[in-house]
Amino acid sequence: MKTAAFLLAFLLLLSVRALAAGAAIDADPLAVGIAAHAFDHLGDIADQAPAAAAAASGASIIYAAGVGSLGYQGLPTTEQLNRACAASAAYVRDAKARGIRLAIGYVCVTSIVKLDEFDRHWTPQFRAQFATPPGEWLQQDRDGKPLASWYGGDYRPACMNNPDWRAYEKSIVKLQLDAGHDGIFFDNPTVHPQGCYCPHCMKKFARFLGDAAAGDANVSLAALRQLALARPKDFMRFRCSIAADFLTEMRAYARTINLNARITCNNSLNAPDAFYAQCRTYAYDMHAMSAAEDLVVVEDMTSQPRVRADGMVVEYGPVYEMLRAISHGKPIVACTLAEGDYHTPPNLARLAMAEASAHGASYMSWPTWPADVRQRMIDAIRPEADFLRQHAELLNGTKSPADVLLFLPFRRWIDTADCATLKVAQALGHANMQFQVVCEDDLPASLAAANAPGALVVESASVLNGAERAAVEKYKAGGGAIILTDHERWLDELPGSRVVEVVKGPPTLRAVVRNKPGKTIVHLLNLNVARLSSFEDRVTPASDVRLRIRCRGLRPRSVTALTCDPDATRGAVPFIVTSDASGVVVETTVSKIALSTILCIE
Repeated sequence: MKTAAFLLAFLLLLSVRALAAGAAIDADPLAVGIAAHAFDHLGDIADQAPAAAAAASGASIIYAAGVGSLGYQGLPTTEQLNRACAASAAYVRDAKARGIRLAIGYVCVTSIVKLDEFDRHWTPQFRAQFATPPGEWLQQDRDGKPLASWYGGDYRPACMNNPDWRAYEKSIVKLQLDAGHDGIFFDNPTVHPQGCYCPHCMKKFARFLGDAAAGDANVSLAALRQLALARPKDFMRFRCSIAADFLTEMRAYARTINLNARITCNNSLNAPDAFYAQCRTYAYDMHAMSAAEDLVVVEDMTSQPRVRADGMVVEYGPVYEMLRAISHGKPIVACTLAEGDYHTPPNLARLAMAEASAHGASYMSWPTWPADVRQRMIDAIRPEADFLRQHAELLNGTKSPADVLLFLPFRRWIDTADCATLKVAQALGHANMQFQVVCEDDLPASLAAANAPGALVVESASVLNGAERAAVEKYKAGGGAIILTDHERWLDELPGSRVVEVVKGPPTLRAVVRNKPGKTIVHLLNLNVARLSSFEDRVTPASDVRLRIRCRGLRPRSVTALTCDPDATRGAVPFIVTSDASGVVVETTVSKIALSTILCIE
């Protein structure tokens, strides 16, 4: 009887803890599964779509233009601005009434459109807060001349270091927050590819160097410009610090208006290959910017998970793991597109939602559908949003039982535009190898952890610095293996005993494993979906998929297939349990996987 009473008390304690954890997840609007992000415009940023479509499709967070477009196009008359602010506030109220939990207001960081007319309607009181006119807010070349915008046309690039431009940006932030927005999405936090050599940037560059001579007040502007030219790598590093510095100041200011204001920005990464390159071109340093953000948003124009017409398999999972390594633990949100088309057919949208959640991230949609397909898109996508929300407890607070650690020396962007680690991550993902990416910030601690994987994958021994080499040698002395990928057959050196093995299944199947106390969670993603048009796709299901899954802890008692795909396997799944030197192994067959299935092993 005592044993039974103890067991009952233990189960009750677990239930209470599970309920508390579930409540905490539900309370966090940015939690995976709870959060469904959506932009509300397509084409002209001022052309906002009704929030009704986003809310009906399951979105809980919208990115609204509000008066953000007016901020860089030039403020209208006071009467027109007041009307625009009132309309923006009404839009946010309507969105919240429809169930939207967060409305993030748009602000462009560096664009001034039609400079000659930009300040035409400013009141004397508004103009009085600036020491210089807008024409002096622009990014400058090495001779002090205004730089042309990379956008062309009427665009001119403002400098994020100019104090008057920062003051102007704060005024737009205030308009957005006063309208009821819960935070700010800063678009285009960009430094010109040539670099900005304006006086404000040069003074900050001197401080960045920490050089006594460079910081001397008597050093001329011309001398500082020459110093920037003479030290190109230092100047690139400085350029990549500008956006983070700007975001830090804007975040602090926003929270004087709304203590809980969420701040994010366009972290770009329009294609995975730009992982290093965008630091070198437009100074998009996600490692630096994410430290000043509350969530990290990327917009990929090509990597919508799917099978292309030429048979090539496209996926974003490995990139999510790379992003996690440099994002300081912040929530990650990605909009993955195909061929730059902001409209995504329904099954591909659902697949992207499932892929993101499998990797502890969230997907961003563009629910700005034409009227003739709007309801069909809503009806098709909403079940996936509801499913992820219902199972959010399985998506948060998990850990990866990684087969290997993958070292990402992010600092290498200063030396090369080619991120070799990305190619390795893509190869590991294709092989369904479970891996955890660690950047230079975390490598020593990750290697020293008691439960560190038995192998570390590194692109080359030459990328390790002294402290890292010492940590690696200690790891090797403790039995860890080092796999260098600077030769063709490195995949043959990967551990033979893996967390999950697809014994039978198509090469388009991906298995992502996560652990929670008492649970092994296996996300099964079928990438065999072809994009036919903006609103049509074709799914080829995976059948009779056989898996071997290694589980930690006690002998499993159940395997349950969870999915919202109506024609896929669901419910209890037959399995057998074996064991080997690595521990308990579950063998099971899933009869049909349409888009995505979660196996919950308890």
